[in-house]
Parts: sequence; structure tokens; C-alpha cells
Amino acid sequence: MVRHDLSQPVGLLVRHGLIKPGVRVFDYGCGQGDDLRILNASGIEASGWDPHFRSDAARTSAQAVNLGFVLNVIEDPIERREALRGAWALTEKVLTVSTMIAGQVPVGGLQPHADGYVTSRGTFQKYFQHAELRALIAQTLAVGPVAVAPGIFFVFRAPEDEQDFLLGRRSGRRLFTAAYRVPRQPRLRTRAASPALPERIPLAVAELADFIHQRGRIPQADEVGSAAIEELAQQKVSLSRAVQACLKTAISETEVEASAAAMREDLLVHHALGLLNGSTSASRPSAAMVRDIRTHFGSQKELALQSMRYLHGLADEARVLEAIQAAAGRGTGLVDHRGRLVVDGDRAEDLPGLLRCYFGCATYLAGEPESSFVLRIDPTRRRVAMWPMLDPKSPFPQSEVSVRVDLRRQDVEVRADVRRLVRKGELLGLSARSKQSRLEVDYRARQSLPDGAVFERIDVSGAPARPSR
Repeated sequence: MVRHDLSQPVGLLVRHGLIKPGVRVFDYGCGQGDDLRILNASGIEASGWDPHFRSDAARTSAQAVNLGFVLNVIEDPIERREALRGAWALTEKVLTVSTMIAGQVPVGGLQPHADGYVTSRGTFQKYFQHAELRALIAQTLAVGPVAVAPGIFFVFRAPEDEQDFLLGRRSGRRLFTAAYRVPRQPRLRTRAASPALPERIPLAVAELADFIHQRGRIPQADEVGSAAIEELAQQKVSLSRAVQACLKTAISETEVEASAAAMREDLLVHHALGLLNGSTSASRPSAAMVRDIRTHFGSQKELALQSMRYLHGLADEARVLEAIQAAAGRGTGLVDHRGRLVVDGDRAEDLPGLLRCYFGCATYLAGEPESSFVLRIDPTRRRVAMWPMLDPKSPFPQSEVSVRVDLRRQDVEVRADVRRLVRKGELLGLSARSKQSRLEVDYRARQSLPDGAVFERIDVSGAPARPSR
């Protein structure tokens, strides 16, 4: 198979900042090397080995190693474990492991063979259960993997790196504007004035503002990039003076307070999920995270006490329902006819902390779809469901599969589930007068769908469509 875009597991490494300039990458089972070609063209040092296409290539260690869709084409279970150990032996920081997952591809008509099937091309293919792949990785490597998407896991060498990754994922993707400010027009003077301090150190000011936006606190010297430090040295400006200049010109006091509040909630959700999921790395925060905790909570003990309150809230159905109504009331999703909250996946980070814990539990077990998806939280049955949308720009996007997470049983199921989204406008927060909303009202009326229906189930056998449950 020849590709012209990054594979999903390598794309996830890039998306989460685990592949970036300066990080070495090794692809264990690289096929024809499409990922390597794309990464190298982007300035990333990447190499790979494949038993068929690059059997003579050296197997070298790297900070990020990809074992992408390899285990599912190996027929011998012992050889699968050997491949997994071989890739792990080369891993310095993070290994990504991915396979085909049962339920994603129809197997009707395929010939069963061993614990898999013989494909139409005469090749072997095993379709793993999501939990089965997690167990294989944990048993073989004696390290707990982190689910990133159905059938895709990250395995970290150091607990500190795992904690940084989990906090970053749970914090959401925020946009910052500190580096995009229009400079003020200087006043006319009879003689040329020396540049103001922020104009002399623009790189440092932008980086400091970005750090404060992200973590809600002032960075220490070892947390500032080398380019910004070099700029300060050339201009003979101390870090404390640079911070003061940043606070006066690049970021307001209100923004600092909002960032601190957001970071406090991020840490609460992160720590609560670590306790709930029994994460073995939760007791090993990175140095930066320890500073965050001390700044925003005073001590790790205080953070632990407040996190337990979050966990007690998860068990209180009334509090969860109250959070659902609050989220829907401010336009972050809508409540369906069964009292379940339905949210556009891109807005999940805007949910109240209690509901972010719900979503975080689900992504800990199943990861999250790479593409646009719709999320549904069911507090009564303690379930979370996700539907990847095939055509998110369509007025009525469709999904072919669902990822369902049962939080009580700690179980993940990927199943064929063809349905059409019929309330896209409300999920995106559009006005009831918008063209999209009017289209949806007319469509639901024509299809005789209930008022609270969010999806329309599509029967691929040709039977009439019906509202989803």
C-alpha cells in the first residue's frame, strides 16, 4: 500500500507533539517507507526497517518508535510478541502500537485461519479487540499502555513523560494570540527614540506570554527556550525584567487569572483521572507539573484532597445531571430525549470539569477518534459513546462505526453503526435562524423523527431508516 499522507499512528505522534524537529523517529515495519519520506521532507530525522522492503536496513534506537499495523499481519502469536519486544528495545521515549480492530471492517466472506482470516489477496489479517491489544502490550512489555484511539496505544519509557502527555491531552487545545499583536504606532518625535523593551525582545515576550497562557504561572529559567534566553543575553535583559514587560504589554491580568483557573481545573481533572484509572505513572509527575501543583494548590496533598471531591462527584448522578444541564445551557452540546448530553468532539474540552472526567475515563480506555466525532455522555448507565464523522462538512454528516465505552465494566466495543447526524447546527452552537438549522428542522419533519432525536439510524439492508436510541 502506497500512501501520500502520514499514517494515523504517526499522525497522532505529530499531533500530540511527540514528533517535532529534533526528535528522532524509527518505523519498525515501515513497509515502502511512506511515513519516512514525509517526515524527512518535513525536516524530521526518520529511519525504518521492514522484513520485505528494507530487510538490510539497520534497526536503530530512537526517541519515538512506530509499530504501525504490524502485529495484525503476523500469523504466529509468539512472533507477534517478539516484534513487540523488538520495537520496545529500540524505544527511548515513546512507542506507538496499532492494529486493525474488530468491527471496523466487515469480515463476511473471508476464510478463517488460525486466530484471524485470509484476505482476498491471500494475506493473513487478525482483527484485535481493543482490550485484547491492550492486554497483549501490557503482558509482553510489563508496562501499562495509554489508549490514543481505537486500536492505537502509546507506551512511555518514563512515567514523567506519560504524565506530561496525559495532562496535555486532558487540557485541550487552546489558541493563543500573544504573538499576533499589531504594534502601536510610535509618537512623532524630533529625534529617534530607542526601541521600547518589548520591541527589543519580541521572541522572549511572545514565548513568556504563551507559557503563562498555557500554565497560568511564570516560568522558571530552565523552562524558557534557548533562543529566547539567547535573545535576552544579547539585549542584556534579565528574565525578571522580561516577565514584567510581558505582563505589561502582552498579556492582561484578566488573562493571567483565567489561565490560572483553567490550569487548576486541568490539574484537578488530570489527577482525579489518574486516581480513578489506577495509573501507575500518576505518582511520578514531571518537574514542570510539580511546579504547577505548588503554584496552584500549594502542595500535592491539597491537590489529592480536591481531586477526591471530583471523584465523589462522578458517583453522584444528580451532580452529573446538573453539570449536563449547565453545559447544555451555555451552548456546549444538547440534551437528547433520554437525558444524555451530546457534544461535538472538538468542544469536549469546554465541558465542566466533572464531565471532562467522564470523557477522560472513556479516552483513557479507548482513546479518541482521529477525525471529527460526536460524543455522548450517559450518566444513568455510566456510558460514553463516540461516532467518527465521515463527512463533517456535510449538512448531515454520517458515521459508519461507533466506539462505546462502558465505564462500569471498563469495556470498549467498536461496532458497525451507520447513522446520520440531524442536529449538527445545535451541536455547533448555530442560531435557530441559520440555514443549517432550518434545513434540519425541515428534514426531521419529512422523516417524522421525534423532536429530541439527534441521530437517524440508517439500515444498510434497505429497510426504512429510524431514529437512533
